[in-house]
Amino acid sequence: MEWLNIWTSWHWLILGFVLLIAEIIVPGIFLLWWGLAAIVVSIISVLIPDLSLTAQCFIYGILAIILSVAWWKYQHTKDEKDQANSSLNQRDHAMLGCRGKVETIADNGIGRGAFGDTTWRIQGDGLKQGDIVEVQAVHGITLIVQKI
Repeated sequence: MEWLNIWTSWHWLILGFVLLIAEIIVPGIFLLWWGLAAIVVSIISVLIPDLSLTAQCFIYGILAIILSVAWWKYQHTKDEKDQANSSLNQRDHAMLGCRGKVETIADNGIGRGAFGDTTWRIQGDGLKQGDIVEVQAVHGITLIVQKI
């Protein structure tokens, strides 16, 4: 039975390294975690010699799922935090606090304002043409402004 244990641990180790190499060739985060799970099962099978192949496969499956989900949650949380702190591709949000001049305004408080070399759709109360305004918020494509 000892030779079977060594035989299966080598197979888990080889599977682990094949998956890690495949991760390098074909990027796709999950192969990394599946490969690490296989390497851990290889180590467990050496430490616990009487572990059946069924138990090893079960441990592998559980480890692969746990490692994959843990990484996904970590990365998802990190991505959300990075997105919230980044103004990349969010030029409208970078406009908060900017000052501009009202070019046109309708009775309903919606018009166009010049901010630098660009005009934006604006909305505000008590505005008239030529007023200097500051961006307070952004709703879709409309800058919510206040007269200074």
